[in-house]
Amino acid sequence: MSQTTMREESTRAVFADVQDDFCDVKKILSRFEEWRRSYSDSYHNAYISLCLPKLLNPIVRHQLLMWNPLKDIGGEFENLPWFTAVETFCHGHGHEELEHTDRQTLSNVIEKTLLPKMTSHVELVWDPFSHQQSTCLSAVCHRLREDYSIFEGEQSKPVKGFIEAVVHRLRSCVDEDVFIPLYPKKLLEDRLSPQRRFRDEQFWMAVKLLGNMGKWDLLLPESILKELMLDKLLNRYLMITLSSEMLSSRVVSTHRKIAECLPDSWFEGESVCLPQLQNFRNDIVQKVHSLCKQQPSEDPSNIISRRHVSSRSTAHVAFRTQSRMHFNYLQRE
Repeated sequence: MSQTTMREESTRAVFADVQDDFCDVKKILSRFEEWRRSYSDSYHNAYISLCLPKLLNPIVRHQLLMWNPLKDIGGEFENLPWFTAVETFCHGHGHEELEHTDRQTLSNVIEKTLLPKMTSHVELVWDPFSHQQSTCLSAVCHRLREDYSIFEGEQSKPVKGFIEAVVHRLRSCVDEDVFIPLYPKKLLEDRLSPQRRFRDEQFWMAVKLLGNMGKWDLLLPESILKELMLDKLLNRYLMITLSSEMLSSRVVSTHRKIAECLPDSWFEGESVCLPQLQNFRNDIVQKVHSLCKQQPSEDPSNIISRRHVSSRSTAHVAFRTQSRMHFNYLQRE
């Protein structure tokens, strides 16, 4: 018997001796729905909408035992029985939605059940270097923000706790786990040397982390995300390697990959380059100018276009972009 099967059987055994009327979310809510329909004033005067999240908490948490937010693809938690029952209770069949005050019950249940479980996974399991884990976790959060207004407006205690856990994990990862060694130039000239291969491996791990951090745009405070991504990771670690690299098409492609990690929202409505990107911008401009000097007989705009230099990093400085939402090629003004 597999470990997963054993866990599933143990999970089912928790409520084995409990009648369905007391452990089935749908049946429990049917009693409250009958109360709300038959004695509306009494129901609302009792503030039942404030009590339901706490009442349903142990049952919902039981159904979430096998749910892993680091592996959730496409909002799998919405397929669980408790979710359908609570959603139907809150919104009815459409015409009932404006007649009662339970519209926020679903969001409140999510905050008090899903977020604590997600917080524990962030603190104990989540690896910010993992693309799959970061993609799944951030996708769940974006779904909660867009569909259930979690992370919007005034934040509850569970939301604040989750955000603090994510920020702490990312900060500790940047401060303690990122390491890009510095070697003498002669040891890095051979791309197959152990020193060069190790340096490149560490560098691309940091770039991968930068991309994973960019997925938290609109979820974490922008100032904190810019601090972690730009002040710490880009300017403290990545720029040292970029500025020491010899000019080649590979270097320009590296700049493009880094620029792709930056959230689009940072550049919407901006007319000047972000201060934290000045060094990155200057490095790109310098390398583009060097490319132009190496091939003076060719139209500089063709060189830049062919090198796939991303528009995000220098869009507001020396070049104009054709599209803000996609990575287009730079052209000299």
